[in-house]
Amino acid sequence: MKTTKLITVPALAAASLLALTGCIQMPPAAPGNDTDTGNGSGSSAAESLDDTSWTGAIDGVVAPFGFTLNADGTVDITTWGDSDAQYDFPQDVWEGDSSDLTVTITGLEEGEFDLTVSGTAQDGRMDLSGEGTNGSSYTLTATQD
Repeated sequence: MKTTKLITVPALAAASLLALTGCIQMPPAAPGNDTDTGNGSGSSAAESLDDTSWTGAIDGVVAPFGFTLNADGTVDITTWGDSDAQYDFPQDVWEGDSSDLTVTITGLEEGEFDLTVSGTAQDGRMDLSGEGTNGSSYTLTATQD
């Protein structure tokens, strides 16, 4: 009878230790995961802007103008000011997603300067700001078509 008690106690201790060790070795939750799980605990994941069309303005340069963020990373100007002029220059580019967007438009003011602006494009509204190669600051605001 004493032998059974001596074997049972170490066996229970070993089983408890194995159970605790299994819990400790579980991988932690991934840091920085801010996708929305539907329970209100996170933020929505950034959305792709591939092939989206916008109408907006660049402070002090043009209003309104239309443009498309193409899936290949280029920007097509579909209207400019009061004209239906279209521009498709390979130097006009964009990168990022709805939470971190950068757009470069070249040859503004008849080739006087280029403009690179950054910001967000969420909920159908784009708010970007940056500096032109002429040293002046500009904002580009737009709404999704």
